[in-house]
Amino acid sequence: MLMALLYRLGRRVLLISALMLLIGGEAFTLLFWQPHEQVPLWLALTFAPWFSASFTVLYPAMPWLAIMMLGWVFGDWLTTRQKNSWPVMRVLLAGGLLALICFLLVRGINGYGNMLLYREDDSVIQWLHVSKYPPSISYISLELGLMMVILATLLWLQPKISVNQYDPILVFGQTALFFYLAHFAVLALLSLLLERAGLGQAFLAAALTLGLLYPICCAYRALKWRYPESILRFI
Repeated sequence: MLMALLYRLGRRVLLISALMLLIGGEAFTLLFWQPHEQVPLWLALTFAPWFSASFTVLYPAMPWLAIMMLGWVFGDWLTTRQKNSWPVMRVLLAGGLLALICFLLVRGINGYGNMLLYREDDSVIQWLHVSKYPPSISYISLELGLMMVILATLLWLQPKISVNQYDPILVFGQTALFFYLAHFAVLALLSLLLERAGLGQAFLAAALTLGLLYPICCAYRALKWRYPESILRFI
């Protein structure tokens, strides 16, 4: 709903606004919030998460809105770019590498940019211990950076390999929101069947989740194609 209004501001304004929210959001949040302290409702809805018995806010609006704005800017560029502009694969690769360099700098400096989650040592797990709730610069840089590099790689591979409509990546990509919502139910079910264990158990749970959801997502995609004008196209 917000994007339906904000897109009228234009690509440049959206890009600058998104970067300001992502870079300055932590400084603004920490003016009013400290971990494990009570959060005002307005702050929980906008910048900082809140967990309690009465209500929980996992995804405060503003940081995720900034990510949506970046996605809108990129999508608008894709649909309106000139023939002589940079190739999409090159833009993705350059943007992904810049984002990953930003991640390395933020985690290397070990100060601003990870919502007070500092590295205690140089182990891989500490480098990857990034704040998602709320999303920090390090988290966003790592996730978007990896996503752009992987997407650039897939675009490079696309003309070299044949793509079947039942390829798992294509199926899950065409039912992404449905998959996201459904995987919570599958994981809840698996938690009743599997005991807590090490990393191997986590990989097993992930593999079982993908295996169980693949035919379900195939069926849901077919249903969306059968009713292309229904509300299903938004999920």
